[in-house]
Amino acid sequence: MRCIAILTALVPLSLAAQTPPPNDWTIVPGVRVGAITIDTLPGDLRRLFPKEALEEEEIELDEGMLQPGTFVYRKNPSEALAIVWKGKGPQAHPKEIFVCYGRRRGPCRWQVSGGIKIGTRMAELEAMNGRPFTVSGFGWNYGGNVLSWDGGDLARLDCGGRLVLTLDGERSRPGEYSIAMTPDEVHAISGDRPISSSVEPMRKLNPGVVGILFQFPGPDSKKCSSM
Repeated sequence: MRCIAILTALVPLSLAAQTPPPNDWTIVPGVRVGAITIDTLPGDLRRLFPKEALEEEEIELDEGMLQPGTFVYRKNPSEALAIVWKGKGPQAHPKEIFVCYGRRRGPCRWQVSGGIKIGTRMAELEAMNGRPFTVSGFGWNYGGNVLSWDGGDLARLDCGGRLVLTLDGERSRPGEYSIAMTPDEVHAISGDRPISSSVEPMRKLNPGVVGILFQFPGPDSKKCSSM
């Protein structure tokens, strides 16, 4: 009887250990997106999110490059995730996650621990970083991606994985910014080249975060203190 009592007492603890943590809409660089970690398997998503929130479909990473993926809350861009898997089948592990997939403007429930979110302005990022940083010039596929924090405090975003932020200025229509920019100013911040956030046209535009890509740790990930 005593053995039965001990086993009965242990059952709730076992069940509790299998219960996934709640989704808190927080991105911890190198660690997790909500309750999704590097150890999360495709089948685990059914315990983390409602069944109707999940859609299995290949995700186009670049022109013609498709990877196995899962969409979460695809019909609600303010909550949507696009998970790219490493490997196939039930033992695949998440490789990277596009946050608020398909949304470049408007609200996004997800935010990085420390306060970065969709809409955070370049000037705010500079203040957090403690110095200017380097961005890829606008006007091409990877335009606006932060290339380096140049040794600033936000370099921790790339510890044990990488958090890629994409910036862009508000546009009145395709190819034109809402804020008045001369052709020379637009040229100064455009093209496939690194540009410092300290240049005057960039300061004038003060672009905001329009994209967040969470990349899980890999063999080449930086080893440093996390956020």
